[in-house]
Amino acid sequence: MDYLLRQARAADKELLVPWTSHTFAWGDYVVDSFDDWLTHPQSQVLVAADSTDEPVAVARGILLSLDELWLQGVRVHPKWRRKGIASKLGQALQEWGASQGAKVAQLMIEDWNQAARGQVTRIGFRQTAQWLRAFQTTEHSGRRDAAKVRPPDPLQRVGLAEAGPAFYAWSAGELSRLSRRMMSVNWQWRRLHPEDLERAADHGALFAGPTGWAIAAPRDSYLEVGWIQTTPDRAQEHLAALLGVAGVERASALEIMAPAVPWLEEAATRAGFELESLFLYEKAL
Repeated sequence: MDYLLRQARAADKELLVPWTSHTFAWGDYVVDSFDDWLTHPQSQVLVAADSTDEPVAVARGILLSLDELWLQGVRVHPKWRRKGIASKLGQALQEWGASQGAKVAQLMIEDWNQAARGQVTRIGFRQTAQWLRAFQTTEHSGRRDAAKVRPPDPLQRVGLAEAGPAFYAWSAGELSRLSRRMMSVNWQWRRLHPEDLERAADHGALFAGPTGWAIAAPRDSYLEVGWIQTTPDRAQEHLAALLGVAGVERASALEIMAPAVPWLEEAATRAGFELESLFLYEKAL
């Protein structure tokens, strides 16, 4: 069974549907994101095509900064697995990223996906950090058991004056060290810089209060939090304050990405969040 790697085309989308729509229990995001992937100026989408030029595998790389390549969306048709196609796609995307100036390739794998974790380790990636996905529905989800929180110390949108203190507090703390100074945006991770907090403030996405800081922005019907700064003694209150923000914003759910610090995991468990472990991997280019 021979195949060739080539750039993805718009016509490939409908051919991906039959074998990429039910990858997970909840479905998959590849087909829904495919058009945006193709048109993003910093993105490269490759497929492995069979002898009829029909795609049997797909993967995407995107430059999240001048030197960071993010890899995602690797899917292989069930009949074409265990042939090294995923590794070939990954290598081709790494070569593309290096040609664009990237110095490192990064990716994320859920803790339950042992096959994928083994595959990326075999091709030279190393685990660099463990993160938590903390998820909880809100009163706006329509669920009777959803959280309805009115925190005593709410978080407020803040301006540029808070960006500097937020960055310095985080830089000196455990969350920065264990996250490898990274942030998450829409399930993509990259290094955080002071300008990111300034940009968040400009866009009304930087929140602060007595319990700490957070970058929070809507994604679909969720409120997505990809960066937080708090302390062990205020962590549970901080999570409650973020649930309060989600309520004010009328989000159906709150999704927080944060480094897997024991005290933060304990606080999230006490606050009723569903937790999932995520592993970040990195490879020098």
